[in-house]
Amino acid sequence: MRKNIFKIAAVGGLAMMLVACSTGGQKEGMVSTEAKQEETKQESESKESTGQPIKITFWHDRSSDTDSQFLKKQVEEFNQSNGKGIVVEEVAKGYLDDVQAAVTTAIAAGEAPVLADLSCNGIPIFASEGVLADMKPYVERDKFDMNNVVKELQDYVYYEDQIVSMPYTRGTAILYYNQNLFKEAELDHAPRSLEELNQYAKEIYKKSNGEIQGIGYTIEPTYYQHYLLHSINGVGFIDKDGKSAGCLEDGSMEKLLKDWYSWTEEGWCAIPALEKASSVMQEAFYNKKLAAFVSSSNRATSISKKAEEAGFPLGMGASVGYGGYAAPLGGGSVGIIAEGHSEEEIAAAWEFVKFLMEDKQVVANHIETGVLPVTYSAVETEEIKEFWNKEENAGYKLSYEQVKDASAPSMSIHTSEWTSAVKSAWSELIQARDISVEECINKLKDEAKEIFTTS
Repeated sequence: MRKNIFKIAAVGGLAMMLVACSTGGQKEGMVSTEAKQEETKQESESKESTGQPIKITFWHDRSSDTDSQFLKKQVEEFNQSNGKGIVVEEVAKGYLDDVQAAVTTAIAAGEAPVLADLSCNGIPIFASEGVLADMKPYVERDKFDMNNVVKELQDYVYYEDQIVSMPYTRGTAILYYNQNLFKEAELDHAPRSLEELNQYAKEIYKKSNGEIQGIGYTIEPTYYQHYLLHSINGVGFIDKDGKSAGCLEDGSMEKLLKDWYSWTEEGWCAIPALEKASSVMQEAFYNKKLAAFVSSSNRATSISKKAEEAGFPLGMGASVGYGGYAAPLGGGSVGIIAEGHSEEEIAAAWEFVKFLMEDKQVVANHIETGVLPVTYSAVETEEIKEFWNKEENAGYKLSYEQVKDASAPSMSIHTSEWTSAVKSAWSELIQARDISVEECINKLKDEAKEIFTTS
C-alpha cells in the first residue's frame, strides 16, 4: 500500500520528509505537552515583533515575461515600504508542479523557502502533513477580513480549522482565438458550446486545406480536462469526497477520451507536443497555424501582446464544455512553509502575504497580468471598473464573471498522485498513440484502486 505523503512529487528524499513532516501519533523525540505549550507561548509572543531585519525567500511559477516583471515590481515595492526590515527574495521554479517538487526536495534537505505559490496538487499534501503555517492567528490579530476574499477562490484556503494559503495567481480558462481566421471562416461570434467550437475548428481546418488546425489542448487533468469532464458528470476527474474517481465508472472519462482521440485523428485538433506542449501550442497560434487554444486568464496580458506582435487581433471568449459554457478554476495560492522556519520568519512572511492581498496589489495584478482579482473590495475599485469598461479588456472581465460557475478539483491528498497517473496514461493514448481508450481506462482503474485505498 502506498504512502500518500509526497510520493507523487517523484523526487529524492521523500522518506526523510515523511519522518520530518509527519504529525500523527507520539514518536521518539516529540516534545512533551508542557514543552509544546511553552513553545507556543514563546511563538505567540514573538509574533508581536517582526521589526528585526529578516530575509524570506518566495518560490513561485511567475516566470513568463509580464508575470516576472510584475512580481519583481511587487517585491521591490514591499522591500522598500514595509518598514520592518523584511526583505523578500523571489525565485522562479518553473510551473506550479515544479514549485511543489522543489519545495518537497528542499524540505527534506532542510533548505525550504519561507513562502511558495502552490497548486491544488500541493496544498492538500503539505497541509495534511503540517508543513504549512496556520495563518489564522495572524488573520485574527490583524483583523484581516476573510469575508472580503472571493468565496469561490477560497477552495484551497482552509484545511480543517486552519488557514493554510491565500489566493494569489488564480485564474479561469479563456478561449483565445485569432479573429481574422474566424472571420475568414465566416464565424462571427465566440463559440457557446464545445459542439459549436468543434464545428468552428473543423470549418477552419477544411477551408485551409489542412494547413491550420482549429483548436488545441494540452494534457492538464486538474484544469482543461477537469472542466470538460465536469460538463459531462458534474464532478470532474476526482470525486467531491476526494477519495475516488467516479469518472472511470460512469462513462464520462471514456466519452472524453474517445472524442479527444477522434478529434486528433481527424486532424483539426492539435496533438500536444511531448515536451513543452504549452509553448509549442502557443507558437503555432502566433504563427497562424492554430486558430484557437484554451489557456489560463493569468496569461491574458502576455498572450495579447504576443498576438499583437504577430499581427492579428486577439479574441477572448468564455471556455466551453459539452452542451454550453464551462470553466475551470486553477492557478496558485501562497502558503507559508512552517517546516524548518522560525516564528519570526513566518510572521515576516505573513506581512508579505497581507501586502499581496491589498487592493492596490490585487488590482495591479489583474490589470497587468490577467490574474483574477481575489478580493471583493478590489473588484469594486474605480480602477478595475474603468479597465473592464474598455472594449479591448472585455476578456479580463469575462475571466472574473466565469468564477461563480467555474469548478476546481476537490481538495484531496490524492490529487497530486492521481493527476500524475492520469497524465501518464493520457500521454500514452493522446500523444504516443500506444494504447487504446479501453486499455487507458483499465490501466487507470488499476491505478485508482491503489491510490484511493491509501490511508
